Parts: sequence; C-alpha cells; structure tokens
Amino acid sequence: MPSKITNFLHVNQTTGTTALTTAFGTARQHNLTLTLPAFQQAAKQWVGILDTVNLHVHAIAGGATKLTVRVTADAAGNESLIPDTEATIAVGIGAATTGSVAFSAGVGMTNQNPTQTDTTVYVWVKTDAGTANLKESTLTWRE
Repeated sequence: MPSKITNFLHVNQTTGTTALTTAFGTARQHNLTLTLPAFQQAAKQWVGILDTVNLHVHAIAGGATKLTVRVTADAAGNESLIPDTEATIAVGIGAATTGSVAFSAGVGMTNQNPTQTDTTVYVWVKTDAGTANLKESTLTWRE
C-alpha cells in the first residue's frame, strides 16, 4: 500500500501601496522560503507549486476594470513563470473604488532552473485603463 501524500500549503503576502497604470511598473517581491519551516529554509534544492495569486486594490479610477498579472523569476520581468493573465476586478459591495482579483496558477517552480536561482518571485500588475493602487499581493504555494 502506498504511503499517504500530503501537500503543505504556504501563504506569502506583501502589503503597502503601489501605484498601478496601464504599463507594468514596480514589481512586488515574494521570497517564498520565508514561509518554510526553519529546518527547510537552508535547503539547497527548492521545489514548489505556485497555486494562487490574489491582488487587492483601492483608489480605482479612470475606468480601470481589469488587472493583468505576470509572475517572473527575475527582477527585470523577463523570465515568466506565469505569462500575462487578465481578470476583471471584482469591485467592493460597499465601496466601488476597492476590489480584488484572483488567479489560479498550478505552476511548478524550482531553484534548479537556470532562470530561477533563488526562491524570490516577482509579481507585476497593470490596469486596462485608468489607475488603481495595489495594496496587497498574496501568493499561495504548496510543496
């Protein structure tokens, strides 16, 4: 009989205000080893599956209705782990200038790839029109 296989879920979140426009600007950095148990943080080989990307925005203005996200292995935004993916902003019920989007990824990652030499990933976001402020970027990943 095979042994039981279990997934360990991890959440990595960044907060603060990042101004969004119709062009990719400053990326949010997520160091995924920070959410590992201490005994695993020094591991030389890292493997994980990026499960979901959740983005919360406020100060939506100028007709912004969608967000595009790209997740990359490098700070320059050239080595995509998740290519450009667009979703409609679900605006708040009580405040139409706040909202969120969620992306399901299921993308495997490892620091053994030539382009992914550590466990930091970069989340790039832009609007389809107008502006918004990104206030929270949350990645859920599993090992």
